[in-house]
Amino acid sequence: MATIKEIAERAGVSTTTVSNVIHGKTNKVSPATIETINGLIKEMGYVQKMGLRVLSKESSQLIAVVVNYHKEFRDSLLADPFYGKVLGRIEECLQDLGYYLMFYSEKDVDKIFQMVASWDIDGVIAMSFSRKNCEKIYRLTGKPVVAIDAYGEAEEGGGPVVNITLDDEAGGFMMTKYLLECGYEWIKVCAGRDSGVDHQRLEGCRRAMAECGSRKQKLQFVPLGMNAAKRQENYAWLLKRLEAGTALFFLSDLYAMEALSFFYDHGVRVPEELGVAGFDNILYSRFSVPRLTTVGQDVDKKAELAVDVLMKQIHGEAGNTAGEQRDILLPVTLVTRKSTRVLVMNGR
Repeated sequence: MATIKEIAERAGVSTTTVSNVIHGKTNKVSPATIETINGLIKEMGYVQKMGLRVLSKESSQLIAVVVNYHKEFRDSLLADPFYGKVLGRIEECLQDLGYYLMFYSEKDVDKIFQMVASWDIDGVIAMSFSRKNCEKIYRLTGKPVVAIDAYGEAEEGGGPVVNITLDDEAGGFMMTKYLLECGYEWIKVCAGRDSGVDHQRLEGCRRAMAECGSRKQKLQFVPLGMNAAKRQENYAWLLKRLEAGTALFFLSDLYAMEALSFFYDHGVRVPEELGVAGFDNILYSRFSVPRLTTVGQDVDKKAELAVDVLMKQIHGEAGNTAGEQRDILLPVTLVTRKSTRVLVMNGR
């Protein structure tokens, strides 16, 4: 790639003149010189460094995608198929629009605040944050912020943060209703803890039990913990208390498949002795043994909407005004496979 100095030497002008043309400061440059320099830029393959764009106060074309994760990962957050798929699609969309993705994940939210405040970015996509923390990012950066799967209550007078999320409560309701109709008497809802989107999913489960369950059917929440060792302990706890007519509804496909492996190793037949269901319909759920009954979501759509809304805010096209908090709820679907009983159509 050519440098400004090499282009200046070829054009017979100063480096300042070339720099002025690159940055659009052409009031004192003749049309002929501008044409010559632009021709050499194309011919010689000059590419402006991102750092120079930031220093010159132009749009950085940088979009920060930040994740405030809560569970522990043995390798990397990107090993989680959900995050990997969302980030991959976001990057594809941004590349098509001429933007660059800067990714940062951290358990300590204060470190994320420091990072976004330190960089000249054009906007932020925040995943798995509370609404209050999304609004704090907006105040720190003064740039558009779009959330994916934000949780909690918005602050009064908060910034114009749009939240792209699922109808999680409907997903919990849908799966629990299905398991009840399949004739399961015990439905144990399993998640790392009762917080965030998992809380909304659990609320849907409780509503389904209240509206659709019988006196014989029971619902119980089982907190699995936020690391692999604790989850293994709780799978063993569930194994000791396994009763006929039990279905385990995991609020994450990853946990459901982890449990399938555990129970297979301990001789439990699924679905003959135990029903297992998940949430998210990640790619791997189609290849588990048995294939996993789950609640499906359109992850690509979630990523595409986040980019679309952010671009409208960056370019002043969004109608959302300061102080509003808007949710865009995406629908969920029931995906029935082999890890649960066949639905009983004519009574239990």
